[in-house]
Amino acid sequence: MSPQEVYKSRADEFGAKAERLQKLSNRLSMGRLIAFAGGLILFVALSTVSVVAAIAVLLVSLILFAWMVIRYGITERQRNYFRHLEEINKLEIRCLDGDFSGYNSGEEYTERDHPYTYDLDIFGHTSLFQLICRTTSKPASHMLAGYLKQSAPVDEIISRQEAVKELTPMTNWRQELITIGYQNAGAGNDPYALLIWLGSDDLFRNRRREKTVIWCLSILALASIALVIAGFPAILLAPVFTVNFIVYFTRFRKITKLHEQVSRSSDLLRTYSSAIGMIEKETFRAGKLKMLQGSFMGESDASEQVRTLARLVNRLDSRLNVLVSIPLNLLLFTDMRFCLALEEWKGQHAAKIPGWFAAMAEFEALSSFANMAFNNPSWVFAEIVPDFFTFRAVNMGHPLIPEKRRINNDFESSGNGKTVLITGSNMSGKSTFLRTCGINTVLALAGAPVCASSFSMSHVRIHSSMRISDSLEENISSFYAELRRLRSIITEAEKDPRVFLLLDEILRGTNSDDRFTGSVALIKQLAGYGTVAMVATHDLRLAGLSNDIQVKIDNYHFDVKISGEELFFDYKLTPGVCSSFNASLLMKKMGIKV
Repeated sequence: MSPQEVYKSRADEFGAKAERLQKLSNRLSMGRLIAFAGGLILFVALSTVSVVAAIAVLLVSLILFAWMVIRYGITERQRNYFRHLEEINKLEIRCLDGDFSGYNSGEEYTERDHPYTYDLDIFGHTSLFQLICRTTSKPASHMLAGYLKQSAPVDEIISRQEAVKELTPMTNWRQELITIGYQNAGAGNDPYALLIWLGSDDLFRNRRREKTVIWCLSILALASIALVIAGFPAILLAPVFTVNFIVYFTRFRKITKLHEQVSRSSDLLRTYSSAIGMIEKETFRAGKLKMLQGSFMGESDASEQVRTLARLVNRLDSRLNVLVSIPLNLLLFTDMRFCLALEEWKGQHAAKIPGWFAAMAEFEALSSFANMAFNNPSWVFAEIVPDFFTFRAVNMGHPLIPEKRRINNDFESSGNGKTVLITGSNMSGKSTFLRTCGINTVLALAGAPVCASSFSMSHVRIHSSMRISDSLEENISSFYAELRRLRSIITEAEKDPRVFLLLDEILRGTNSDDRFTGSVALIKQLAGYGTVAMVATHDLRLAGLSNDIQVKIDNYHFDVKISGEELFFDYKLTPGVCSSFNASLLMKKMGIKV
């Protein structure tokens, strides 16, 4: 079946199951009301006839009521589970239609000064990150963003590709992993404060002494209560609880500080525990997946240890209920006991937690790539070639353009110190093609599938200069901002020529003569370093550089067909220099008399 058919089938299946559970939930809700109310009514009615029968009926009704309450809770959890799965598959159907707005946009990762992410729409609304991201945990989102921000080493690219290929057909497993996050969407999603606590010094340095003190005082308090019950005067309790209060009060600041660091993270930890448990139980073949899974193996299951931490944190959170917390602490020092248990757990497992969270996050990131591969079965994994420079693509398209509207192109370039010059009229597709090459390079060097039927390229560093704007905050013009950008590109090229540059309308902020002179100088300088650049331009004079023996120029263009007052774009890349332009016609359409 096609991805659309798979998702449609799954959405229908899970929706039907959720609907059946909803009906059962409604019946249980009504049943528990009837059981409770009916039991009370029968108790009152029978109490005048037979007290024993009345009590028996009441007990039976309460047992039935309790069973229905438990059953209702289980049914609601199952219903929510299937509703989440239904929603996941409906979102995927929308994504296949070109609407992936229901996913995390990664806006927080946007960096205007990054070498390429801002120019290539890697983060933000309708971005590559939003298309790919199926992560539900904050560490996983950070991991996926890191994949897209920096090229991986060749060995790592190959190992990710193998992992993604194995995860691609595992639709059920991947969606189960997402559902775990969906079920706990209300939980705090950032473990930063928890990780800070795990790396901090213990607040209760001498745990053995503290345990001895609270055990002795707890026994003394219980013994005092027993004596009062036996008939001794109640005044006996005053000195005991006074001492207990003083002991608790002297530790109160430490307890509060520890609680602030771990507070309300129990839901997050339970979610992570469930996700890790799924990973632990699965059998994998790919080397990277087995290596990541091995991070959880040890003397005991990582998922169970994280779940234990969740329980300890949840117990400490109970101190927020003051009516329960005060008597328990004066009698049994429950807050201190939970704090000591937390620090004991930390001493045994703190060093492993960052590795467990990182491995879980990488599984989620790789699963996101696998989801994209499943959604686009015609896409391929890139071949990374050792020589510099090679770029060879067949049927390459822009992954953010829906397949129905996407125009694919073949493109090939090889050899270092070369400039690929792309000319064309307005709106013909020059900038989009540069972004197509760039965004597919990002995918290839992250280990993800690329939007092409064949793709091979060198391992490069990407830099771009495409979206340049002025900055009121820094009081700089767009022209000066572009010069700063080009300065950083030159610096990178000087350090290592294995750079793939994407430049759109170089030096657009100055007059045409200066722009031409500066562009020629820049192209020659970059060629001298041995770098490779793709340059989109309206300036046909630059195409004449193909006759200059100092530079290697490959000329390509996008054409436009003009029929009367209408323009027709085919968005197909063609060798050679553009000979048709449309600016005058476009201005006429806007009411400008030309």
